[in-house]
Amino acid sequence: MLNLRRVLTVATTVLAVCSAVAQTAPAPQDKTPAGYQTSTITVNARIVVLDVVVLDKKGNLVWRNDLKPEDFKIYEDGQLQTIRSFEAPSQHQMPPSDTAIVSSAADLKKIGDAPVTILVLDELNSTFQDSAFSRQMMVKYLQSQPAVLKQPTVLMVAMDTTFQQMHDYTQDRDALIDAVKKHMPGLPNNLMGSGKTGFGAVERMGQNLAALEQIARASSGTPGRKNLIWVGNGFPSANLVGMPQDEADQIEAAYRRATGQLLAARVTVFTINPTADTPVTVEADDTADLDSTGDEGGPDPMGEGAVSFGSFAADTGGIAYMGRNDLNHVMDEGIARGQEYYTMSYAPTNAVEVAAKFRSIKIVMADKNLRALTRDGYYPQSAADLNPVGTTPTNTKADQKLVKANLELDISGALTTQISYNGLDVKATKSGADEYTLTVIGSGIGWTDPGPNGEQHEEATVAAGWYDSKNKLLGHVAREELCPRPADNNGGCTFKLPVTLTGKPVRLRFVVRDALNGRMGTADVKF
Repeated sequence: MLNLRRVLTVATTVLAVCSAVAQTAPAPQDKTPAGYQTSTITVNARIVVLDVVVLDKKGNLVWRNDLKPEDFKIYEDGQLQTIRSFEAPSQHQMPPSDTAIVSSAADLKKIGDAPVTILVLDELNSTFQDSAFSRQMMVKYLQSQPAVLKQPTVLMVAMDTTFQQMHDYTQDRDALIDAVKKHMPGLPNNLMGSGKTGFGAVERMGQNLAALEQIARASSGTPGRKNLIWVGNGFPSANLVGMPQDEADQIEAAYRRATGQLLAARVTVFTINPTADTPVTVEADDTADLDSTGDEGGPDPMGEGAVSFGSFAADTGGIAYMGRNDLNHVMDEGIARGQEYYTMSYAPTNAVEVAAKFRSIKIVMADKNLRALTRDGYYPQSAADLNPVGTTPTNTKADQKLVKANLELDISGALTTQISYNGLDVKATKSGADEYTLTVIGSGIGWTDPGPNGEQHEEATVAAGWYDSKNKLLGHVAREELCPRPADNNGGCTFKLPVTLTGKPVRLRFVVRDALNGRMGTADVKF
């Protein structure tokens, strides 16, 4: 049996990271059916939020805005649920404008609950030829779009040693095309060295899971749906049957955490594998019995003792495409499905929260000519899922060591990328010769419970890293800080961070991580 322990330790450490409970922005009231709330709710184990795409019998997207809550029946583990909130597709539209609204992640606050697109080129698990083909199809897809993209789009790449942003959020089609054309894929040394088996394959699994969680954590402050289009093979499927139980448990836990973080951040995954042998499209919805009463939902993704990258599509309400050579059309289809969707929520009738027990979800449409595409289900989140860094279950030395490693990797991951994190709204200003003031504002702060005198404070890790013109890290600093809650209760916090720059930096990145809820925010200063 392959010795996975070292890689699994790294993978689970990277993956045991925190994503705050996502909140959706207030939605317009004019399209909300009478008697129903809009989905300005907190996503946690007691409220389940679903983004639902409506298809016809042939799987084509149904472009309509007139469906009502009574047109949908939601079942969890066979039990009919009561819809608590409901939003029509019209409530997820971009604000009207003849010009681009978004030119960076900082502009996402201008679009309300509208969806965004995340494009990822996977060079970690793809051959050089496949990566070149994916780049070609990415350009072809972008060239077919209007000059001002309908959805704000960010471009990312998973490489052998890093997961990076190629271009920040933008609606400028040509800027993205230029970024893809200028990017030259590197040789997938890890893939070539290990193929579909061996130590390297498990290591790539850990890197992929970490990248998915990084996407979720970084975008947790954006309230709308995120359509993640992952172009590449993803990690090879792993059969857990016969594996030592402790190692299988670690892989399952890492997979569940990654899925939970994606769902909490409302990320829907569309995986596009251009190298499979047979042309197949695996739907995330179970379409075998559209006329059933909904007593069966999606299968437990871990139920057959295997982990596959394509399962993230089913688990988040997307689609896994395999063996398609028309990637540009597939990307267009995935993004279109992520643009026209209903959002609804329910409070599960089953209040027992067993983290390892999969809750299956099925939606039955009143109109039998229609079907609903949403996630197959979920695992109830535990406190450790939301913020394992701040949770030490048994307070053993091993737990404390893992918590410390989790925190270090969490901070270093945010420092060593150019991806913007918006779980906290962070502003950085120079306040002295070797000092910066970090201001955190908004609702993302996790205040401690009131003390004997009614005082509350925020605990946070604050860090800074500075880089030269070749993006080489020149130095960094980090410290733990406390911020008392202001008397005027305005929800803001300020931290002073001494920074003595070395070398010839051109960029300075700050990271703030809330110790209570795990939310993270970044701010960048360029010289």
